[in-house]
Amino acid sequence: IVFEQAIQAISDDLSFRQELIAIAGQFAGAEQLRQRVLDSIGQDFVTDADARAYLCSVHLSTISTESPELIDGLQLAVENFKQALSELDTPEMWAKYVEFLSQWLDASESMKSLQAYFAAQRKRAVAMISESRDVRLNEELVLSCADVIEADGGDVLSWLADATQRFPESADVWHRRMSALVAGNCDGLASGIASSSRIDNLFTSQALLQAPASRKLWDLWFNWTELWFSRKDVSADKVQARYMSAFARVTQQRTLQALSADPDSLAQVQALVAHLQTRYIDWAWKLPASHQPLSAFGELAHAQFRPDDDDSDMEDSEQCAEPATGNIEALRQAYRNVSRHAFPMPGFYRRCIELETDAKHLAMLHEMACRVDEAESEPWLAYLRFLAESKQLSQASDVFWRATQTIPDAEQPAFEAAYKNMFQ
Repeated sequence: IVFEQAIQAISDDLSFRQELIAIAGQFAGAEQLRQRVLDSIGQDFVTDADARAYLCSVHLSTISTESPELIDGLQLAVENFKQALSELDTPEMWAKYVEFLSQWLDASESMKSLQAYFAAQRKRAVAMISESRDVRLNEELVLSCADVIEADGGDVLSWLADATQRFPESADVWHRRMSALVAGNCDGLASGIASSSRIDNLFTSQALLQAPASRKLWDLWFNWTELWFSRKDVSADKVQARYMSAFARVTQQRTLQALSADPDSLAQVQALVAHLQTRYIDWAWKLPASHQPLSAFGELAHAQFRPDDDDSDMEDSEQCAEPATGNIEALRQAYRNVSRHAFPMPGFYRRCIELETDAKHLAMLHEMACRVDEAESEPWLAYLRFLAESKQLSQASDVFWRATQTIPDAEQPAFEAAYKNMFQ
């Protein structure tokens, strides 16, 4: 009676029903009660892929992995999934089936015949999904099937090319496709299909245009760019031109529209810009000390990224070697470029301050950091700590006064207390 009342009171919570089944299993002779809860799941969650997948394999929880009954139990689960798919032919249900097959394919590594069985079932499942892509595919299933196709030695690039046409705004699908292309290009495995110019064109004219707010896609783009630079196939000017373009593109209206459904969209754009700006600074810092000076952004208007170009300005030194202390001149040119031609974020200045060593340059960076958001107290406090540590007390007093003119009244007490603590 208690179980019946609980089911009626909480009728739409699958996890609650699963907990009831676990509880029922603790009592001797409760099999009928357990079955009643299972039946209720089947009745109340007919179109729920999670529930249907749970029912397909729940009997395995009572079978030991060492039991001779396991093989029969697994085959029954596969038949249950096939029956469920005949009734609920949705991407979500297929995703659950592929996930189940992959899990047991991995788990049966020591049983070759069973592993072969699951491999065959999974391959067949992916083929059936491919035959009816219009109704059986979603973004999650695209990625799962891509893993299967790649593991089986199939044409994963063709699969992903089709997927980006079906889901053109999916950052995850684009990232998976571009990752495969970059990997093939770097390994020399995809000659014509994954040529450098083709990858470059896909990044700039499609992937980053369709998914402009994807941090991992931008990172992939720059990882690939910097790899070519480390191999001396492109110049520093062309890498810088790419960063300059990125700073502009991530603040364009299309990026804001991509995040418009999220109330924190502006914060996400700012975080992405800060990440790319910081990445640019770190790249410049790691250049060998012998590298020729970086160009100012104003000189990069015509620099384009073509890995197969013959760059006359490339150096003979090893480009990917990270210096012991950092290339301070490259760092300074980089942060001048951002300060003058982009919209520097607070995180950008924090990173510059971490790397800079000269007091005069540090003071300038602190000044610029405070101007990004004059109402924010932390940049002011960081500036004041720097002045206090360098014994510039008169300058600290002036900066403190300026800060009190811009920090909101509600935050003044905490700001003043933090300032006083610097001298105690």
